Amino acid sequence: MTGLTRKDITLGTGAHVRVIGKGRKERCTPLAKPTVAVLKTWLHERQRGDGQVLFPNARGGRLSADGVHYLLLRHCTVAATVCPSLKHKRVTVHVLRHTLALGLVNK
Repeated sequence: MTGLTRKDITLGTGAHVRVIGKGRKERCTPLAKPTVAVLKTWLHERQRGDGQVLFPNARGGRLSADGVHYLLLRHCTVAATVCPSLKHKRVTVHVLRHTLALGLVNK
């Protein structure tokens, strides 16, 4: 996800994200309506760098794995103030990936 560019997403009818995965396989994942709404808002924000990276770091380049981990921990800390049980849970990018994958299977 950190390597996504603006041209990798299609919004509107048949909204989806196109990625190259394991084995250099191209995958098309449908986007839910709430996700499309958030992405449309995000794309109207002022972009950093050359504006091609979908989720840039502070300098406009591609987010690193450490950058994603830092952001996840920061947001988990804030969320734990509303949902105290999060303080005792291990939330990682890997856990989020599997949670999303299970959600796609159940649809």
